This record gives sequence, C-alpha cells and structure tokens, in this order.
Amino acid sequence: MSAAERWDAKYADWDEPGTPSDFVIGHAELLSGGSTAADLAGGTGGTALWLAAQGLATTLVDVSGRALEIARVAAAERGLPLLTMQADLEAEPLPTAAELGSERGWDVVVCANFLHRPLFGTLRHLLAPGGIAFAQIATVRNLLYNERPGRPYLVDEGELPDLCGGLEQVSFEEDWFGHRHEARLAARRPA
Repeated sequence: MSAAERWDAKYADWDEPGTPSDFVIGHAELLSGGSTAADLAGGTGGTALWLAAQGLATTLVDVSGRALEIARVAAAERGLPLLTMQADLEAEPLPTAAELGSERGWDVVVCANFLHRPLFGTLRHLLAPGGIAFAQIATVRNLLYNERPGRPYLVDEGELPDLCGGLEQVSFEEDWFGHRHEARLAARRPA
C-alpha cells in the first residue's frame, strides 16, 4: 500500500479539516508583512485554512488526495483561496519553491507533526529572504507516556534547530504541550 493510499484510508471518514496548530496561532505576530504561505504535509488543512483566513495566499501540500479534497471543500465554503498540491515529501524529490508555485519563496512555511529530516534542511530554500518557518515535532520524550508516534517519527531532544540549518532561531522550546512532548521552532531566513 502506498503512502497516499494509507493516508487516504485514514481520512476516509473525515468530513472536516483538523484544527490549526496552536503553536502557529500563538506566533501570529510573526506573520505580519507576509503575503504567501505553504503548509507542508498539512493533512486536511487546518493550519493552511487558518493562514489563508489571515490573508496569506496559501499552498497546502500533502500526500493524501482525500485530505486535500477535505481542505478544498472547506476553503470553498469559507470563501478562502487555497492552492493544493499532492506530493509524497518522503519518496519524491523535494520540490523547490518555484515548483510549488512561489518564484521567490514563501513568507511563511509550516511543517507540523511530520518528520522527514531532509525536508527540514530545505526550508531555507523554500523561504523568501526574511521569511519565517514553523516546525513542530514530537520528541523522543513523548514515548514516556505515548506509544505513538513511533521512534522513527520523533526528534531527539535539541535536534530540531540543527535540522533547520541556515535559519536564525526566533523561538525554540521543548516541553509537554497537553499530552505530547514536542519541539517547537520558529526560525527566520536571513534577509
């Protein structure tokens, strides 16, 4: 079964997008001055829809056609412009900003709850100069109380900033957020 088929099956009974990232919402002040955004591996588009509602021209990238359809329907119902792109960010060559529809790069790039280490190394190249990246991933400490996600999908404590090389750290914290131990990084591409 392909990754797209696996995730389509997961979202088969979903009718609504998920909730937006509270981490991104909590750093809304960092969005000022931006006009474009991309949500990578954004599933059913909760965060992408929130970004679009803030006035950002937003692209949602995910492996699941079903998840993207849920997001497209929600965007249409809310009157929000949302571009969607189906891509397997683990198996296909990592796209450039131009290939994803942004010639100069995005002002905001979000990658939450998805770990493919090579992707984080490309965030600098997906961002416009001065653009901001948000990364939110569960850490190995999460295994103390949660069986999932499994070890291959977790970062080591302190690892996330190193994965996002070439970006200037704006904020970084690792802690329990609700029931998950997460690393949360906001970082800027130098202007």
